[in-house]
Amino acid sequence: MSTDESPVPATETKKRRSASTPAADLNLRDLSLNVNTKWLITPAITLMWTTAADFANTANQFDTSLNERNATGGGRAAVTGKLKDLDNNINKMQEYVKVYLKDKFDKNSFTTYLPQFGITKQGNTWAFPTDRNKRQASLQLTVKAFAEHGFQDKKYGLAYWQGILTEYETALNLAVNTDSEVAGLVSVKNEHRKQIQKTLNALIHIIKGNYPDTYASVLREWGFQKEKY
Repeated sequence: MSTDESPVPATETKKRRSASTPAADLNLRDLSLNVNTKWLITPAITLMWTTAADFANTANQFDTSLNERNATGGGRAAVTGKLKDLDNNINKMQEYVKVYLKDKFDKNSFTTYLPQFGITKQGNTWAFPTDRNKRQASLQLTVKAFAEHGFQDKKYGLAYWQGILTEYETALNLAVNTDSEVAGLVSVKNEHRKQIQKTLNALIHIIKGNYPDTYASVLREWGFQKEKY
């Protein structure tokens, strides 16, 4: 639920109130299902280019795709949290890499070895890249360098960084796959949404034409209750 309480421009508020169909996906889903129920038992209302049965199928598909998109997108927060925790830990533990290099090499020249470990100059300091794809590549260098420089037995040595790399690759791949899946579901959902809005707008005109004196109350019977959306 949005917590943005910034004032809405008067023109936008007026536009929302005069809209024939809801802007929010959940409200449009609810309206389409209500209209679907009413249309199926009102065969006198017809459109030449679609049917009540076709609309029922589209409304149900929209409901399904919306639920799938929300469920898949909801899992993204956990992946984002995992990556954030890993990044924070990596930022902290990279100092041990510097300590190990200072101990093995001259403390005034140890920085020349840092790029081998995936740590490069970032502004005024030496650190892993903040870009996550670049960070993953840098962690691969870290693991390789720990093996080559004989840091296998350190407390935060080869085994530790191999574990970090494995976790990071898993989380980053999951994030990419989730984003791709969400994008696909959003595309499908939006196609159903366009079809639903086109049909609902057409039905509004048909109802107004068939019930010139009572269309306002008839529209409410069909579920077009603008105060609810």
